[in-house]
Amino acid sequence: MGDYRFVVPLLLTGIFTVIYPIFMLLICRGLGLVKSFDLGERRDRIVPYIATSCFVFWAYFMMRKGSDPVIGQIDILTHHNPLFEAMYLGVFFTLVLLLLCTLFWKVSAHSASSVALIILVYHVAPYSNESVLPWFIASVLIAGFSAASRLYVKAHSIEQVIVGWFLGIVGMSLGFYWVFDLAI
Repeated sequence: MGDYRFVVPLLLTGIFTVIYPIFMLLICRGLGLVKSFDLGERRDRIVPYIATSCFVFWAYFMMRKGSDPVIGQIDILTHHNPLFEAMYLGVFFTLVLLLLCTLFWKVSAHSASSVALIILVYHVAPYSNESVLPWFIASVLIAGFSAASRLYVKAHSIEQVIVGWFLGIVGMSLGFYWVFDLAI
């Protein structure tokens, strides 16, 4: 059997952060729980944030325990990788913070997620055998272009973008602080 230490977590990432949320969004749209797929209204974001938070926490739990709570032990998840665990937990914390803010005010999830990517690359750097500088530069550019585009199309105000950045920094950092027991 091949080396699944990175393939399986990447597949889980795709399933739990892309496939399941898209499927859930289709169901929500079909049931009339969201008005449109772009989730432009603040209230449209609440159910998708709750569901996606559950999916991401499920992925975190599987990476942490090497098993699924329903089907039990999964042999290919026995290689514990704290970086993936911290990433999932950071995404979970970011989603929860977005959800809490969204209950009262519209916040830029694009900004939160793109800045969370910067924080992820920053925390992965000490464990990498290769330079992460290209990844860091790319993530900074993505965050900048994402924020600029959200402002350009008037999807968000500058305050909503800045709060999104703050939530992304706090959420992803909390994930790494929790898993690696780092001092704040």
